[in-house]
Amino acid sequence: MITGKMKINDVVKAYPKSIEIFNDFHIDYCCGGNDALEDAIKELGIEVKSFIEVLNKKLVNQENKSHEDQTLDIDRLMKMSIQELINYIIDTHHLKERNLLAEIDELINKVFFVHYEHHQEQLISLHTLFSDLRKELQQHFVKEEKLVFPYMLKNFSGDKSIDYVKSLEDEHDAAGNLIKEITACTNEFTAPEDGCASYRVLFQKLHELIKDVYIHIFIENSLLFKKYEGEI
Repeated sequence: MITGKMKINDVVKAYPKSIEIFNDFHIDYCCGGNDALEDAIKELGIEVKSFIEVLNKKLVNQENKSHEDQTLDIDRLMKMSIQELINYIIDTHHLKERNLLAEIDELINKVFFVHYEHHQEQLISLHTLFSDLRKELQQHFVKEEKLVFPYMLKNFSGDKSIDYVKSLEDEHDAAGNLIKEITACTNEFTAPEDGCASYRVLFQKLHELIKDVYIHIFIENSLLFKKYEGEI
C-alpha cells in the first residue's frame, strides 16, 4: 500500500509502473527520490489523499498482473552486483543517451535554422539549454566510466575519503535542473502548430532522452550508490 510518507524512490522500487504516472505529473523520482511523496504532491497543488488513492488503485491493485511491460525491472536490478549494475548503466543508458544526444544535436540545429524567424525565442533558449545538458551528460559519462566506476569496483567498502558518490549526485541535480527548464521551454514537449516534421521529431527525441535520463539517475542514486554504501 502506497502512503504519503513513503519516499518517492521507495514507491518506484515497489511499483515500477509508477514511473509512468510520475512522468505525467512531473514528480521527480530521480534527484528528488528521497523526498516524501506527499510533499511532492503538495508542490503540484493536488489534493494528497485523492492522488494517493488513484495511485493505489492503478498500481497496488494491479501488482499481481503480468510485469512484462514494466518500465523498469526492479527485481532484476536489485539482484545485480555492483559490477553488473555498472555494466547495465553503461551498456543501456550511456549508450542510448550518447546516441540520442548526437541525433538531437543534428535535429536542433536544423530546426533552429528553418524556424528561427517565427520561433526564435523558444529555439534560442532550447538550443542553449540543450547544449548545457549535452555537455553535462557527456562529461558525466566519461567521469563515471574512466574514474568513478573503476574506483568503486576497487573499493567495495564505500571509502568516504574520496566522496565520488556525492559529486555524482550533485551532477545529477544539475542535469535535473536543466531537464526541468527544457520541459518548461518546450511546453512539455509540445511542438508549435506550424512546426514541421523535424520540429516534432526533435521534441519526441528530447522527451525520449529525458525519460531515459530520469531512469538512469534513479538507478544510480537509489540502487547503485545505496548498494555501494551498504544501505541495500
